[in-house]
Amino acid sequence: MLRRTLVLISCFFLLEAAPVTAQNQEALRKITLSMGQGVNISLLEQYWASQQQLLTTDIRPMLESIAAAGFETVRLPVAFDFFMREGSTQLNEAILQKLHDTYMNCRRLNLKLVIVYHYGKLTDQNRETEPDRIIQIWKQVMQYMREFSSEKLFFELYNEPVTSAETWKQTANTIVKALRKEDYDRIFIIGGTNYNGINELLAMGKLPVDDGKILYTFHFYEPYVFTHQGAEWTKEKTYMTGLPYPFRKRKMPELKDAAPDSEVIKEFERFPRESNYDYLYSRIKKIKADADKLNLPLICTETGVINLANAKSKSTYLRDITGLMQQFEIPTMLWDYNDKFGIFKEEKVIKQLRNWLKN
Repeated sequence: MLRRTLVLISCFFLLEAAPVTAQNQEALRKITLSMGQGVNISLLEQYWASQQQLLTTDIRPMLESIAAAGFETVRLPVAFDFFMREGSTQLNEAILQKLHDTYMNCRRLNLKLVIVYHYGKLTDQNRETEPDRIIQIWKQVMQYMREFSSEKLFFELYNEPVTSAETWKQTANTIVKALRKEDYDRIFIIGGTNYNGINELLAMGKLPVDDGKILYTFHFYEPYVFTHQGAEWTKEKTYMTGLPYPFRKRKMPELKDAAPDSEVIKEFERFPRESNYDYLYSRIKKIKADADKLNLPLICTETGVINLANAKSKSTYLRDITGLMQQFEIPTMLWDYNDKFGIFKEEKVIKQLRNWLKN
């Protein structure tokens, strides 16, 4: 009896740690490439608005416009903590119903949906307790949407962590391991720390619990002083506007009021080298090559340019970066469709994206 028990235990651990097969990898690759061209919708991450406003906004016209433009995937950031019942870890029924309805509308329009947890509270100081709260949040979502296709609905488990690399890798591993028990087939999306930085993702590598159903995401906003020019939330780097893409010396604004050791001076020094197609090509090529060495299936869930940039520069940049991501088989989602980085009313941008959206 003891021998039989030991055999069963051994089989269990072998099953749990089973290596990812070539067949699994190819299946994940096909699903990943099918996500194709994506875009973020700014709505449910806006904790600064009222819940009633967010939950009653009719998302269908926006989804119809996205589908008509040729996009294949929608990424929906959600500030889950904003939709909690007071004093508990229970999500309001209304937010779960909103996610359910959004998926149903996406399915009707043949759009895939990525739901992502925005504005989480994980820190190095609460690393022992916060992962369980994150798991409890996701369990509710997964139980509510369990029956939906694992090839049409994806869960990005935590947006832009900012903890130490050690804390994040341990936390990500814990979350994935716990949630896999809830949904065996769902594809989870995980990024690196430092706001989903690509260098941090590559340093992290595959999670120990990787079972062939994990995509690894990064956010790409290089050069940052161009993509975020004029953004009020990172003033030291981005208070200047008028930066061109590609770089043209005669079109450059004068750098004023910068402290001698400020980050913006370093950014300006690099800008002539980085604000051009050749730099973007070499950067994306290296990212893909490094990821391939680690066998990391990549997806870029955010890239974009703020609307304060010149429309021609913005549209040219987005044309170049989406084309390069496609060339290196990295599905990409623009940030965003309808807010400060929006493309919804930008005719020049949509025109430049037509070749990308047709493929």
